[in-house]
Amino acid sequence: MAKLSVRAAAAQFDVSRPTLTKWLKSGKISGERQSPEDGGGWLIDSAELIRAGVKARSADKSQPVNFPGNAEADLTGFDRGLPGNAESEIKALQAELEIERARREAAEAIAEERGRHIDDLRRLLPPPDASPAERKPWWRW
Repeated sequence: MAKLSVRAAAAQFDVSRPTLTKWLKSGKISGERQSPEDGGGWLIDSAELIRAGVKARSADKSQPVNFPGNAEADLTGFDRGLPGNAESEIKALQAELEIERARREAAEAIAEERGRHIDDLRRLLPPPDASPAERKPWWRW
Protein backbone atom coordinates (compact mmCIF):
# COMPACT_ATOMS: atom_id res chain seq x y z
CA MET A 1 0.00 0.00 0.00
CA ALA A 2 0.98 3.64 -0.13
CA LYS A 3 3.65 5.15 2.09
CA LEU A 4 2.43 8.24 3.90
CA SER A 5 4.17 10.94 5.89
CA VAL A 6 3.14 11.33 9.51
CA ARG A 7 1.13 14.43 8.61
CA ALA A 8 -0.69 12.70 5.73
CA ALA A 9 -1.34 9.58 7.82
CA ALA A 10 -2.72 11.70 10.63
CA ALA A 11 -5.11 13.42 8.23
CA GLN A 12 -6.19 10.26 6.41
CA PHE A 13 -6.64 8.10 9.50
CA ASP A 14 -7.88 10.79 11.90
CA VAL A 15 -5.09 10.20 14.45
CA SER A 16 -2.90 12.92 15.94
CA ARG A 17 0.70 13.33 14.82
CA PRO A 18 2.12 12.95 18.36
CA THR A 19 0.22 9.67 18.73
CA LEU A 20 1.65 8.34 15.47
CA THR A 21 5.16 9.39 16.50
CA LYS A 22 4.74 7.69 19.87
CA TRP A 23 3.53 4.49 18.16
CA LEU A 24 6.50 4.56 15.80
CA LYS A 25 8.99 4.98 18.65
CA SER A 26 7.34 2.29 20.81
CA GLY A 27 7.11 -0.20 17.94
CA LYS A 28 3.33 -0.48 17.80
CA ILE A 29 3.58 0.39 14.12
CA SER A 30 6.60 0.25 11.87
CA GLY A 31 7.83 2.88 9.46
CA GLU A 32 10.83 4.06 7.49
CA ARG A 33 12.99 6.91 8.66
CA GLN A 34 13.81 9.28 5.80
CA SER A 35 17.32 10.53 5.24
CA PRO A 36 18.14 14.07 6.45
CA GLU A 37 18.34 15.21 2.81
CA ASP A 38 14.70 14.15 2.32
CA GLY A 39 13.49 15.89 5.45
CA GLY A 40 14.27 13.27 8.11
CA GLY A 41 10.63 12.41 8.81
CA TRP A 42 8.88 9.07 8.96
CA LEU A 43 7.14 7.20 6.14
CA ILE A 44 4.34 4.93 7.32
CA ASP A 45 2.71 2.22 5.24
CA SER A 46 -1.06 2.62 5.45
CA ALA A 47 -1.36 -1.15 5.92
CA GLU A 48 0.50 -0.76 9.23
CA LEU A 49 -2.17 1.60 10.53
CA ILE A 50 -4.94 -0.74 9.43
CA ARG A 51 -3.12 -3.64 11.13
CA ALA A 52 -2.91 -1.58 14.32
CA GLY A 53 -6.69 -1.19 14.26
CA VAL A 54 -6.90 2.44 13.18
CA LYS A 55 -9.96 3.18 11.07
CA ALA A 56 -9.33 4.96 7.80
CA ARG A 57 -11.63 7.82 6.88
CA SER A 58 -13.33 8.17 3.53
CA ALA A 59 -12.96 11.32 1.45
CA ASP A 60 -15.97 13.00 3.06
CA LYS A 61 -14.72 11.95 6.55
CA SER A 62 -18.21 10.91 7.61
CA GLN A 63 -17.92 7.13 7.28
CA PRO A 64 -15.00 4.78 7.96
CA VAL A 65 -13.62 2.96 4.95
CA ASN A 66 -14.26 -0.80 5.02
CA PHE A 67 -10.88 -2.42 4.49
CA PRO A 68 -10.60 -6.21 4.83
CA GLY A 69 -8.88 -5.79 8.21
CA ASN A 70 -11.40 -3.25 9.48
CA ALA A 71 -13.43 -4.67 12.37
CA GLU A 72 -16.53 -2.70 11.39
CA ALA A 73 -16.61 -3.97 7.81
CA ASP A 74 -19.96 -5.11 6.46
CA LEU A 75 -20.19 -8.84 7.16
CA THR A 76 -23.71 -9.51 5.88
CA GLY A 77 -23.86 -12.68 3.87
CA PHE A 78 -20.45 -13.73 5.12
CA ASP A 79 -20.09 -17.51 5.37
CA ARG A 80 -17.90 -18.56 8.27
CA GLY A 81 -16.72 -21.68 6.49
CA LEU A 82 -14.91 -23.07 9.52
CA PRO A 83 -12.45 -25.79 8.57
CA GLY A 84 -12.65 -29.43 9.66
CA ASN A 85 -13.79 -30.10 13.22
CA ALA A 86 -14.07 -26.46 14.21
CA GLU A 87 -17.86 -26.60 14.73
CA SER A 88 -17.62 -29.67 16.96
CA GLU A 89 -14.69 -28.13 18.88
CA ILE A 90 -16.71 -24.97 19.47
CA LYS A 91 -19.64 -27.00 20.82
CA ALA A 92 -17.32 -29.02 23.08
CA LEU A 93 -15.73 -25.82 24.41
CA GLN A 94 -19.16 -24.30 25.05
CA ALA A 95 -20.18 -27.41 27.02
CA GLU A 96 -16.93 -27.25 29.00
CA LEU A 97 -17.57 -23.56 29.69
CA GLU A 98 -21.01 -24.34 31.09
CA ILE A 99 -19.51 -27.02 33.37
CA GLU A 100 -16.89 -24.55 34.64
CA ARG A 101 -19.55 -21.92 35.27
CA ALA A 102 -21.54 -24.42 37.35
CA ARG A 103 -18.38 -25.30 39.31
CA ARG A 104 -17.66 -21.63 39.94
CA GLU A 105 -21.21 -21.02 41.21
CA ALA A 106 -20.91 -24.04 43.54
CA ALA A 107 -17.54 -22.82 44.85
CA GLU A 108 -18.96 -19.34 45.47
CA ALA A 109 -21.91 -20.84 47.40
CA ILE A 110 -19.54 -22.93 49.53
CA ALA A 111 -17.33 -19.89 50.23
CA GLU A 112 -20.36 -17.85 51.27
CA GLU A 113 -21.58 -20.63 53.58
CA ARG A 114 -18.13 -20.93 55.16
CA GLY A 115 -17.99 -17.18 55.66
CA ARG A 116 -21.29 -17.27 57.55
CA HIS A 117 -20.00 -20.18 59.67
CA ILE A 118 -16.83 -18.26 60.54
CA ASP A 119 -18.90 -15.24 61.57
CA ASP A 120 -21.02 -17.48 63.85
CA LEU A 121 -17.89 -18.92 65.46
CA ARG A 122 -16.45 -15.44 66.04
CA ARG A 123 -19.60 -14.45 67.90
CA LEU A 124 -19.18 -17.46 70.22
CA LEU A 125 -15.60 -16.54 71.18
CA PRO A 126 -15.11 -14.52 74.35
CA PRO A 127 -14.04 -10.90 73.84
CA PRO A 128 -10.31 -10.25 73.99
CA ASP A 129 -8.88 -9.42 77.40
CA ALA A 130 -8.72 -5.67 77.96
CA SER A 131 -5.78 -5.75 80.40
CA PRO A 132 -2.35 -6.15 78.83
CA ALA A 133 -0.47 -9.30 79.82
CA GLU A 134 2.46 -9.00 82.22
CA ARG A 135 5.65 -8.77 80.27
CA LYS A 136 8.45 -11.10 81.14
CA PRO A 137 12.02 -10.07 80.45
CA TRP A 138 13.56 -12.07 77.71
CA TRP A 139 17.01 -12.08 79.33
CA ARG A 140 17.11 -13.93 82.58
CA TRP A 141 20.54 -12.80 83.98
